[in-house]
Amino acid sequence: MADTQPDSLATLYFESGSAALPAEFETALSNVYHRMQRDPALKARVSGFHDRSGDPAANAELAKQRASVVKDWLIAQGLSADRVSMDKPVETEGDGTAKEARRVEVRLD
Repeated sequence: MADTQPDSLATLYFESGSAALPAEFETALSNVYHRMQRDPALKARVSGFHDRSGDPAANAELAKQRASVVKDWLIAQGLSADRVSMDKPVETEGDGTAKEARRVEVRLD
């Protein structure tokens, strides 16, 4: 499921144990892409999170993989790699329900 949050332009929710882009990813990420196309000064910061279940080290790696697939998709659409960065949060364990915790947030600067 894809959604927007007040503090981010796009939030994508991932299945447990998966770094595959969720079914509705394209709508949210297309919005990011088009905003960045209109304003070449904008840069995207992509942050991955995980839920509490399982091994903390494996979960941190999964959060990184989730952020990486989002970053790669934006670059594959034609954005310059220097405009899309991964921004590791201080705490990669997401808040909210387990489903809400397994997310990637995209913010624009």
